[in-house]
Amino acid sequence: MESNDTTSFTLSISERGQIWQWLPQPLQASWTLIAFTAFAAVLLPAVTTGVYRLYFHPLRNVPGPKLAALTNFYAFYWNWIRDEGYSKRFGALHKYYNSPIIRIGPNSVHTNQPEYFDVIFKVGSKWKKSDSFYKYFNGLDAMIDPAQYRTYRSHLAPLYAQRAVNDLAPKLHKDLLSSAAKMEGHIKTGEAVNMVKVLRTLSTSMILHNLYSHDISLIEYDGYHPFLEAFEQLMTQSWLFVSYPLPAMLLGLIPGTSFAKFNASFTTFMKYCKDWNDEDMRIQKLAEDQELRDSHMKRYLAMDSNDSAKDKVVPNPLEDIFNFVAGGSDTTSYTLACAFFYILSSPEIYANLVKELDENAPFIRDTFDYIKIQNLSYLNAVIKETLRISVPVPGCLPRIVPEGGTTLGSVHLPAGTAVSISQQSVSFHEKIFPSAEKFIPERWLGNEAQRLDKWNVAFSRGPRQCIGTSLAYLELRCVLAYFLSRFEMALTGNCGDRLRWVDRFVAVNLDDVEIELLRDRWN
Repeated sequence: MESNDTTSFTLSISERGQIWQWLPQPLQASWTLIAFTAFAAVLLPAVTTGVYRLYFHPLRNVPGPKLAALTNFYAFYWNWIRDEGYSKRFGALHKYYNSPIIRIGPNSVHTNQPEYFDVIFKVGSKWKKSDSFYKYFNGLDAMIDPAQYRTYRSHLAPLYAQRAVNDLAPKLHKDLLSSAAKMEGHIKTGEAVNMVKVLRTLSTSMILHNLYSHDISLIEYDGYHPFLEAFEQLMTQSWLFVSYPLPAMLLGLIPGTSFAKFNASFTTFMKYCKDWNDEDMRIQKLAEDQELRDSHMKRYLAMDSNDSAKDKVVPNPLEDIFNFVAGGSDTTSYTLACAFFYILSSPEIYANLVKELDENAPFIRDTFDYIKIQNLSYLNAVIKETLRISVPVPGCLPRIVPEGGTTLGSVHLPAGTAVSISQQSVSFHEKIFPSAEKFIPERWLGNEAQRLDKWNVAFSRGPRQCIGTSLAYLELRCVLAYFLSRFEMALTGNCGDRLRWVDRFVAVNLDDVEIELLRDRWN
């Protein structure tokens, strides 16, 4: 039996050999040729591109990591695989290469010279946003074309103008009262309050108030709202979806993985968004125009169908909600959490701030007068110092060198080069901010204040300055004034003497800022 099997196998091989011999000579070599061609098709372009980027690219003489010059995957490695943030390495790279300009990507450079912030971000700047960086973002902040950006921004601008923001103070006060009522229970139990969750709930509530004309109850929810839990999970994978969206979607199909958890969170997030969106559209169609407060949705539905410029540019609020929550609420709540940490870490700063708040208690406790709250000098100094040291948007915001090229220092950069100057480079520049690693609100007071205000760049500058700047300041001032006036509190938990954070396009704290409420100073 074994002999027959062997013979059969031998004949099979023999037959195959005979068939192979009858094939034309070119066809015999075809498999080898196919394998070689496939290998060359993949390898040759990669080698050619690599050689060009290292030895012939216009940026070849700009110092920086060779891997960064070869591929953008180097940035992805630090942003997502290491989950630390590429931007956190820039300072060390500038020191290592002893250069104010370093190459951080195949066609990207970073400079740590603050004077170029004025050049790039000034009013009337011709430096456009980098399409290669923002191509997978959506919404207002990702718009490359200046005309389209102006159209969309002007459509929303009245909602974020100073007068409109001032009118939001009663809404914020109501939310603060609700939050404080929930926090009071912790005084009796001694249970720590997770301020990150409290503050994210407050900030997101304010953004949703502007997005939609009906009230969305996040603060009254018993516990931490599932919408916010889902959003937190989405932020953990932000760089993956920004850099490689298709592979990210495919990975999400694998059950039992963190990517599948991301998909579930995305489903939850979008379900809430769609439900709120649909409900607001239903209400808008039934109500008289004057009955509903102004909002993104109200403005979207009121657009003139003959206004082709707006029709092409302004999206349904559903399409831009993630960007407004991430950029408008997460950055503010992150900054507030940092503020509580730094204030409570310094007994002297805490005492000085509470003293100022107590001296102005009537318009914090009784009338809640934002016009007066916004003029408290030490409170404003604390906020500016928090924005400086926390850097809510820490990484690259690349702009493209306009036609004709430019020269930064002794380095000529051709048109089309992506140039970044991170806010960290400004905020931690020792010549501008001596002892930059220390939290010193007093630096924003007295004779130095006017000079330093130029370098308060947390909301960027120029034509692309954050549309929500005034709203953010409303929240920063009022939340700190209210909670620090009302409650005596102390830090607890395991934060240490410095908050750990990562760059997920916006800064995200790795440590929860937990506080112990010692007493209600108003009762």
